[in-house]
Amino acid sequence: MKSLKRVVVIIAVLFVAVKLSPYEYLIKGVKHTYLKGYTTAHLYDRKYFDQREIPATLPKKLPVSDSISLSVDDELRALLERTGTKGLLVLQKDELVFEEYWDEHDTATISNGFSCAKSVIILLTQIAIQDGYIASWDDPVTDYIREYKIPKGVATPTLRHLSNMTAGLHFDENYKNPFNKTAKLYYGDDIVETTLNISPGKYKTGTQWEYQSACTQLLTIALSRAVGESISSFANRELFAKVGFEVPATWHLDRAGGLELGFCCLNAAIRDFAKLGMLVNNDGYIDSNSIIDSGFIRDAQIGYNTPYYGQSFWIYPEVEARNSAFRGFNGQLIIVLPDDDMIIIRVGEKAGERYEHDFRSIGRALIKQAERWNAN
Repeated sequence: MKSLKRVVVIIAVLFVAVKLSPYEYLIKGVKHTYLKGYTTAHLYDRKYFDQREIPATLPKKLPVSDSISLSVDDELRALLERTGTKGLLVLQKDELVFEEYWDEHDTATISNGFSCAKSVIILLTQIAIQDGYIASWDDPVTDYIREYKIPKGVATPTLRHLSNMTAGLHFDENYKNPFNKTAKLYYGDDIVETTLNISPGKYKTGTQWEYQSACTQLLTIALSRAVGESISSFANRELFAKVGFEVPATWHLDRAGGLELGFCCLNAAIRDFAKLGMLVNNDGYIDSNSIIDSGFIRDAQIGYNTPYYGQSFWIYPEVEARNSAFRGFNGQLIIVLPDDDMIIIRVGEKAGERYEHDFRSIGRALIKQAERWNAN
């Protein structure tokens, strides 16, 4: 009995110590990952976060093809199921040609797109430029976040540097270390304070590419201040309603009424994610209406200081030239295949093995399947 009491006291003391430390966010992280049977963020974790609701205001159904019906090869199916795939959808020529769901996931289920949201933030920033809220991609970030401190001798990053991950922030992307700032961005309750304490100067501004979620979050803060409203409301009016989201979406917040986690965490249905891919594949047009400048869409898919990453769009290696993607943790994918006029959306729990640089087997397998479909 005394031993049990001693353990309880030790746990209570540790809890208070963490609560009073800079690592208070670990309590939330442990509670909603390890105590739920996970080791990191997961597909349906939105219920453990404050969220901003995004209603489906102008829903639009995807047309279903009468002439094309695709099937998945046995080898790909085995990989899909081995990696915990929950949904797979394929569009060709803006028509639904394949759709399948696993377990309880269906057309009405929304799930975390993780870093697919980075590409969405970039699209929203371009819209803000077109609408006059922001003057240019080459504006210094301090034009919109005046209190952001730039170390002496360091060139101020521009919005463009943030979008293509060349801002050179003192930040190391790490999804396993709970003491890393990546975890604090995700689980902390003041994402503005956390982000503004991440300074540039790791590399000379604009000269070296390094994937850094803090870049997108800094851009998110700038965007929200420029437009004068929440990211979710701006996104819904200027983008989601125009492409025709059918299912109410949500976006993770750092706290109740707080700021969106723009570097991740747009929760949407697979068919609605597909509509974002359609917009990019159609050079920024929806139903002959220009939503986003076509020149920007094309330029955003050109590598900058790396052949694999543009303005927050991943570019597949040369063997799959011209193919790009919105891409998120654990293999969330909106793959754009312009030569085939095809979009592939996959949501799931794992991304599969690494095959080149940071590219994973699930993305390559889907592109190879598309090549086989179009060869027949």
